Amino acid sequence: MTLVHRLRAIPAKLRAFEFRLSRRLLFAWIKPTFLGCNREALGINDDDIVCYVLPFRSIADLMVADMACERFGLPGPTEPMQFPQTVGDEDTGIQETRSFFFLGHPEGTFGRRTLRQQSARMTRLIEHQALLDSPVRIIPISLFWGHQPDREKSIFKLLLSENWTVTSRLKKFLAIVFHPNHILVQFGKPFFLDDVLADETDRGRQTRRLMRLLRVHFNNQKQAIIGPDLSHRRTLLNNMLESDDVQKAIERESRTRNLDYARAEKRARAFAHEIASDQSYRVIRFFDVLLTWLWNNLYDGIEVNGIDTVKELAESHEIVYTPCHRSHIDYLLLSYVLYYNGLTPPHIAAGKNLNLPVVGPLLRRAGAFFMRRSFQGDALYRAVFDEYLHQMFTKGYSVEYFIEGSRSRTGRTLPPRTGMVSMTVRSFQRDDSKPIAFLPVYFGYERVLESSSYLSELSGKSKKGESLLDLFKIFSSFKHEFGQVTVNFGEPVLLRGFLDENVPGWQEPGAVSSNEMAASCAKLATRLAKNINAAVAVKATNLVALALLSTERQLILEQHLEAQVGMLREIARGCAPAGYSVIADSNHDIVDTAIRIFGLERIERPFGTIINASQEQAVNLTYNANNVLHIYALPSLICRFARTTNRTDRERLKLFIGNIYPYLRAEMFLPSDLDELPGIIESATHCLISIGVIVEENGQLLTPSPESRNYDCLQDVATISDATLERFYIVIALLQKVTGLSLKELETTASGIAAQLSMLYGINSPDFFEKSLFSTFLTPLKQQGVISTELTPKSGFDDVEHHIARTLNPDVRYNILQAIAHYTEGR
Repeated sequence: MTLVHRLRAIPAKLRAFEFRLSRRLLFAWIKPTFLGCNREALGINDDDIVCYVLPFRSIADLMVADMACERFGLPGPTEPMQFPQTVGDEDTGIQETRSFFFLGHPEGTFGRRTLRQQSARMTRLIEHQALLDSPVRIIPISLFWGHQPDREKSIFKLLLSENWTVTSRLKKFLAIVFHPNHILVQFGKPFFLDDVLADETDRGRQTRRLMRLLRVHFNNQKQAIIGPDLSHRRTLLNNMLESDDVQKAIERESRTRNLDYARAEKRARAFAHEIASDQSYRVIRFFDVLLTWLWNNLYDGIEVNGIDTVKELAESHEIVYTPCHRSHIDYLLLSYVLYYNGLTPPHIAAGKNLNLPVVGPLLRRAGAFFMRRSFQGDALYRAVFDEYLHQMFTKGYSVEYFIEGSRSRTGRTLPPRTGMVSMTVRSFQRDDSKPIAFLPVYFGYERVLESSSYLSELSGKSKKGESLLDLFKIFSSFKHEFGQVTVNFGEPVLLRGFLDENVPGWQEPGAVSSNEMAASCAKLATRLAKNINAAVAVKATNLVALALLSTERQLILEQHLEAQVGMLREIARGCAPAGYSVIADSNHDIVDTAIRIFGLERIERPFGTIINASQEQAVNLTYNANNVLHIYALPSLICRFARTTNRTDRERLKLFIGNIYPYLRAEMFLPSDLDELPGIIESATHCLISIGVIVEENGQLLTPSPESRNYDCLQDVATISDATLERFYIVIALLQKVTGLSLKELETTASGIAAQLSMLYGINSPDFFEKSLFSTFLTPLKQQGVISTELTPKSGFDDVEHHIARTLNPDVRYNILQAIAHYTEGR
């Protein structure tokens, strides 16, 4: 190299040194969160041609992106992009001094305006791509200085929070100084340049298409991470009250209640203030710190599955999160998981009972909006709430509500309520410009905070209302073990696709009757409940609970318990629907974890260690077993039939299950449709054969030798559905033996018989005789046409009775029939 070339290289080296030094100083202060930066997520290899794109020209953004690449072993944006290639004597390769370009350039004072202009490097890459054998991968990088929007009046807060205006140099500087930990870096999936340019030959159109795709990507990314562009709460409320529907409701209120218009409008405004959230990033940051401390002290960790699906969906759809409802902390857990994965926390529908002093305002500022349990008798409140929800959807907010309505005290997924689903559908009918996706979420707790209160409520004590003192009770929970919690995101349901398939003409005003729409909303809610159950998390406590409850007195040798846990886990892996997760620990570690969390007793004996559960612990075990009962419903039926017949074939097995499955499916929200049943039976049978619980011989299905361990396993799996089928039989026998039963009579009598059985057979499960479970069984009986609306048996009723009765313990059947005879005599 000549002296001239060396002198020319000095400024470049100085600039590179200055860049590295500045980057080091910057990262000594800031602590960004990096998402999607690893090679696996991006799908790139060492020999791939990679170029990064940032939305706006910013040296600080470039420094952060460069550090992210260095940290995760990616080619750096400041490194040369060289790809030698010759065609004949012509050099067609790439020789770029840098591996990045900016899509826009800040202009004006403090860089507050943005000029979209064509990058020279981007243009050269487009030209080279036509001559290259390999595609250039364009990787978009989004940076958020402040992470969340804020619409408070405080100038200082507005300066520090990321929003939909360009992040100016001043705002970025203040965010670095005051909030160094609230910087989010999101790497997007690569654009393959050859695919982008494939359908266009004109160079100008190719350039415009690439720029348009990148702009759309950055806008979608921003929408997903910081939420929609937020206006002040007062503006939102004014828009609600000025809407046609609310104005009509105010006029009706004025006429029916004999009020002047101003008083009726004042009442509507009071409802709006009572309902509406007031999300604040300052409070979100507070909850971020608080919940990080809480999860670290309460749980052994949070496992999240399916979050990548959520991120992709958030870029193109308005998301309605519909989680199962197990605990009060469900609200906080989902928001925490989304926030830490770079997504905006949703606006959450919360019961008015949670609008407590201190707690209510905090929840409201974290995104909660409050609703009454019932809208009956107040048309104005309904109109205001409907309009608020519609404003949420049309402005692009993500929303969360629990379709079960209340927390499950039994561990089962409760029958869904259609109120919020119907409001969502009506809003979409009014304005379908923003596509809506329902996203089921499953929370898998190994122990819930409310376990003691659930126990007392199931034992007959009245439900206590929430109070401020409940906040302080959480500290007493730290003495207990809560294990790990899992958050599984299930299969989404796209609302437009569902309506197109199930409600022809839904877009035409008046084309669909209210009854048809109500039935469709009920079908949609049921599908969401099924998708929640399909995303089940099988935890250590679930497996041990199922194994222990299959024993007569909740006593089992530890080595047998470990073997039983292993068998149950294999069944879950072979029979659970897509989207589930199963604990991967060893059988010994699973048992150890459950003993620690439940507080089970280990009794040392000369021939082995016995694991024992007390009566109170057995009730808690039932809660955990109920979480996953739906996975084992079909395998249990197969084992029951095999145990009853000793030798059978697949056709007789399918006939037996076909007569009972519709009722299990309705109660447990099994995800499979009836037309899929033969294939599911075949798959479950194959799983049971592969682990030795059932033996196949010359096309026949046999039980293992009664002296073998596998026969014990078959008995244990068969026992899993005991309580469910016994409850079914109580209802069937009552309908068969007693005429003129009212629904209330049936519930009360069936519950009493079940409570008696519980005492006779030591069934430590208060939910066994819960009244609602008996009436729930009536709905599929009516749908299958085996009873009338007046609860009178019809054709096919005897077949159902026969198939359920044949697998029950004869002694149990006798006691049920004796109790019914006693009831009939005294009636």
